[in-house]
Amino acid sequence: MLAIEIELLTGRYIATAYNTRLESEWPPHPARLYSALVATHFASEKPALEERAALEWLEAQGAPSIEASEASHREVTTVFVPVNDSAMTNVDAEADALGGAQLGLEAALTLGPAEAIKGATANVKDAQKCLSAAIERSLAAPKPSANPAAAMKVLPEGRVRQPRTFPSVTPFNPCVTYVWPSATPTSLDRAAIADLLPRVVRLGHSSSLVAARLVDREVTPVWRPTSSGERVFRTVQAGQLDALERGFALHREAEPRVMPARFERYTRCRPVEVPDIPRSAFSEDWLVFRRVGGPSPPMVACVGVARTLRKALLSHADQIPEVLSGHAVGGAPTERNHLAIVPLPFVGHENASGSILGAALILPTDTSEEDRRAIYTAVNAWERAYREEDEDAPHLPLTLGAVGVLELERVEWGAVPASLRSTTWCQPSTVWSSVTPVALDRNPGELRSRNREKLAMAIDEAAETVRRACLRIALPMPLRVEILPAAPWAVAAKAKHYPHFPEVPGRTRRVLTHVRLEFAERVRGPILLGAGRYLGLGLLRPEVDGG
Repeated sequence: MLAIEIELLTGRYIATAYNTRLESEWPPHPARLYSALVATHFASEKPALEERAALEWLEAQGAPSIEASEASHREVTTVFVPVNDSAMTNVDAEADALGGAQLGLEAALTLGPAEAIKGATANVKDAQKCLSAAIERSLAAPKPSANPAAAMKVLPEGRVRQPRTFPSVTPFNPCVTYVWPSATPTSLDRAAIADLLPRVVRLGHSSSLVAARLVDREVTPVWRPTSSGERVFRTVQAGQLDALERGFALHREAEPRVMPARFERYTRCRPVEVPDIPRSAFSEDWLVFRRVGGPSPPMVACVGVARTLRKALLSHADQIPEVLSGHAVGGAPTERNHLAIVPLPFVGHENASGSILGAALILPTDTSEEDRRAIYTAVNAWERAYREEDEDAPHLPLTLGAVGVLELERVEWGAVPASLRSTTWCQPSTVWSSVTPVALDRNPGELRSRNREKLAMAIDEAAETVRRACLRIALPMPLRVEILPAAPWAVAAKAKHYPHFPEVPGRTRRVLTHVRLEFAERVRGPILLGAGRYLGLGLLRPEVDGG
């Protein structure tokens, strides 16, 4: 047996389906894994012959079975990026047509009569010719023109922007395992593959960072190859390494290309059990900004940072829905959950600083498409006001008074610190504890009283308020609630070090306290509790594996 495990380090997988750019590929097709191994092999200054021999052995082992969890698919949004040259031709349609023709040929070889195979073969050849011609046109030198308007298109500000999509999925388990049950590699082949895997850095899009390794555990496949399968995956066959080498000689990682592959049908071995885990009323699909310049605010400044960020969004919004303003028609505070703006501090690590690394826009799970679009439109308008030339994510200024100007940048792809990943704050756990203190909805009394009886009553009242706060965001009632003077996370600030909340004169000041919750079963985040949950207070983090 040979089993290769791929761990998605960012918790997401970004790759386009072979037959449409509007959908994600999941699970990652075996051909992608093989291509990643080949690319890693050739990235060495002197590729080892033992690795090449192992890759040639692997390509002859047939299609692997795959162990992969279900995944949530993010809504695909089209973005527009500038082309490199005004004469560049888009070859996406030709590439997609070739993929479809190859799939038709594979189906014909499996099921069709001789005439169908002949016709499908001709279709593949025609599609290959069309793609080659499109590539040739895109690379041809533009003809001289006396038209000033045409010449201006060469400059960055005059370039045409082409639509692009970046489909993304977030699996429930960020590990995918490929297993060849009957494979019997030699000790040399196994050693070569074991040496190659740790050097693999990505799978699919360049932002899908991975860690790859051989595993010896028992693997329970979810997908297995079969001629009657309901899904089509791209796999490899003998000669794949040579085909990838020939393709690289043509495109040199710069020109459009189609990944060589064998199209194989897969069927689901067993129903994937998607755990019915209670989750909060807030979404796990965050819009995250990271700090890229300016002061490094301490975590106790979270409310001020959140208020300033909210003002920036409001100032750039075409329309201000209830989910953004937090107020219903007439100006009264809304009774519905609305947008939470949550600064994310660096805590819980031996090198943690306690400073704010960025901020997340967290919408309720029941947000309508219209309201969601209004939020994204406001972000887009804010970015447009500061975008220079071809920037995708410009630096956005937040003026924090005497502290200075904090610069933020929207995070779309790639590796970010754990504190800026939604998976860090949302993964299932039975035990959760606060990073920022909860602003209690009701005054429980003196939580620092020296009178034992008064202190016990205040703690009981605070715990009951926290239980009701859990119900308010659709979580079950916790089994136990601990009221803590300090958070259990390294360098997290004590509640007494935070400014009064709210700071508005005449408003009732809330009691701030840290908490630890224990539930009867695992629950998913994000967990935002209390009166300050929309401004960064009451942010809890799961204590996973006792961490």
